[in-house]
Amino acid sequence: MSATSLNRTLALAVGLLASAACASRPVKPAEPAAAAAPVKTPAPAPSPTAAPVADPTTPDAPFRASKPAPAPGEPRFQAPVPKVATLANGARLLVVENRAVPLVAIEIVVRAGVDQEPEGKGGLAGFTADMLTEGTARHQALEFAARVEDLAAHLSAGAGLESARLRLNGLVETLPEALDLLAEALLTPAFRPEDVERVRGIRLTGLEQKKATPQALAADEAARIVYGERHPRGRPAGGTPESIKAITIADLKRFHAAYYDPKSAIVSVSGDVSAAEVKKLLDQKLAGWTGRRGAEPRRPAFPTVAARSVTLVDKPGASQSQVWVVGELFPAGHADRVPMAVLNNVLGGLFSSRLNQNLRETKGYSYGVRSSLQLDSDRGWLVAAGGLQSRFTAESVTEFEKELAALATGELRDGELAQAKEALIRGLPVALETNDAVAGSLATVAALKLPLDWYAQLPGRIARVQAADVARVARAWIRPGRMPVIVVGPRAETEEKLEALQLGPFTVR
Repeated sequence: MSATSLNRTLALAVGLLASAACASRPVKPAEPAAAAAPVKTPAPAPSPTAAPVADPTTPDAPFRASKPAPAPGEPRFQAPVPKVATLANGARLLVVENRAVPLVAIEIVVRAGVDQEPEGKGGLAGFTADMLTEGTARHQALEFAARVEDLAAHLSAGAGLESARLRLNGLVETLPEALDLLAEALLTPAFRPEDVERVRGIRLTGLEQKKATPQALAADEAARIVYGERHPRGRPAGGTPESIKAITIADLKRFHAAYYDPKSAIVSVSGDVSAAEVKKLLDQKLAGWTGRRGAEPRRPAFPTVAARSVTLVDKPGASQSQVWVVGELFPAGHADRVPMAVLNNVLGGLFSSRLNQNLRETKGYSYGVRSSLQLDSDRGWLVAAGGLQSRFTAESVTEFEKELAALATGELRDGELAQAKEALIRGLPVALETNDAVAGSLATVAALKLPLDWYAQLPGRIARVQAADVARVARAWIRPGRMPVIVVGPRAETEEKLEALQLGPFTVR
């Protein structure tokens, strides 16, 4: 739902389903043995009125002997609203009490994301976050991992565009010990040379793998256009081989010291604890988390995308082309957010949405085409994307443009509004069904400065959206003539046809 909860590639990338069929060679049946023909005994005919007989030896036999009565009333879901407090070190604390299972999830969010990366150090935020769980001043990397595992806990860290996150999930009975390890990772990562080089190698390998991932290449190109290539968010996700090789241990320590500060932090908790219990425990375990925030690096202004362009990223020999169409929207707190979410479901948020029905079900060009919203705290955009057969790349781009032009009129077809709204409302229980999901989602709400009862109020907001609201945001924000098109596919097969569409300035990268 937001940039901070996701890596950009993951926040933008549209999942594609690939199907494969495998057939096994038939086995030749064995030759029948020479023997006398068996005498066939007819099976007794089943009694059509015979009731199933429960096994009297099983403890639940009486229960299984009869059909359970339906549950009374309609199921009802109430999204949680956290209790709020402030830790002694200044961090903001959100707590949701969930006594269903003896588990606790904690998510700590700090403003230490891609936005804070200095020029020439792309990937520094993610590299620093990776090092938090790779050994501390007290424990070597393997010993630290073993201690986390001994507690049946899971501890991980990662960085997004606007923030970095440290996540803990574990048993409530071992929470004090698990918090000791979380505090070590947060406050005293060791940055030992051997661990730094190992993680550097992993990140460089990931960048090599990225070259073979068309979705990631399309996401990088989209970010360059939307955010600007001089802005940290407009640089390749995860950095480049050159920038990763240039990052030193001093860079990692400096970034950690400057931006992992408690005053800008959010600590979100969901699980089998009360607000008072967990606040006391966190005050104790994080007493050493102090420090002042470093200076923010200068960032250029976002560019204005005033006209449509077409960019082709050559992927020789590819059997599919990634086609992305991106459009500028608004920040996460904008009043049009909810009706735009409904409109997105009409366009491509569901399997039955317009894009997928056209390009998959009618044309047969793709296994799946989707659209999604990426709303940051200060900027937002829509992406419609999918993998299409490369020989139909230009034809697919034409269909994207047709669907966007039709959507921009604001006219809805029968049943689209109700289906789009129902899918959003019914998706909320799944989106918030675990402690991890609740802690992470509420941390995101707080980081984006949305009301803390956002999810509790969301079903009502969605239900109140009318066709006129959807039409208004469609006419205001869906502007095909200002939505850049990015294609990652084989140049030899697609360039001439794409350029012939004359949608705008054409570039090959």
